[in-house]
Amino acid sequence: MKKSLNWIDLGLISYSEAFAIQEKIHAKCVDQSWPDTLLFQENYPIVTLGRGTHEKNLLCTPDDLNLMGIALTTVSRGGDISYHGNGQLITSPILHFDHYVKGAHQYVRCLEQVVINLLAHYHIKGTRSKGQSGVWVVEPRSGEDKKIAALGIAVSHGVTLHGIAINVNPNLQHFKTIIPCGIDDKGVTSMVACGCPAIALSDLRDQFILAFNDMFGTHSRQSSIAEMELT
Repeated sequence: MKKSLNWIDLGLISYSEAFAIQEKIHAKCVDQSWPDTLLFQENYPIVTLGRGTHEKNLLCTPDDLNLMGIALTTVSRGGDISYHGNGQLITSPILHFDHYVKGAHQYVRCLEQVVINLLAHYHIKGTRSKGQSGVWVVEPRSGEDKKIAALGIAVSHGVTLHGIAINVNPNLQHFKTIIPCGIDDKGVTSMVACGCPAIALSDLRDQFILAFNDMFGTHSRQSSIAEMELT
């Protein structure tokens, strides 16, 4: 029997507001008053500093970022520095991961495979890079290996937080303010830069849900923050 999963789409929202909602859902999942949930969002431009961030990977000052309209914050996920902004689909699976896989390492690999399978639907060949999380592609214009999806998770009380950001059509110039994920010898690309026609994030979201259901053996239903707050 397939496991039931909710999904909620916050749309375009600030990172701080979205994370506050994520924490509320996480708390309800921990006390089992709310089902495991896929939380989707698109953020206003922001640089996030993970638990493994090295200062040298921030290439400009907070004031410089502010002038560009990019916020800066520290976060609880693993990994180094990352950027989120318009044109990215961010998915945070908030779930008891050990109900689906054996261990956090396998969970991360399965999330990567969801994205690889999703990209294949759009005729983009995604791969893994040994020793590095996320999903990579060979960018057609440059012929270089570049990251198309960044991944970082946290686990608290057996329930996951954070997740994966897929570059659909973000402002790639914003990534030049950082060394993404602390990897200085590889760049960042997007689905559009890899030849994919412009796609609505809602369409990509729907395909992600299908790919996630196939990988984790789940059945997903749409929900809302209003419904969650009634529980």
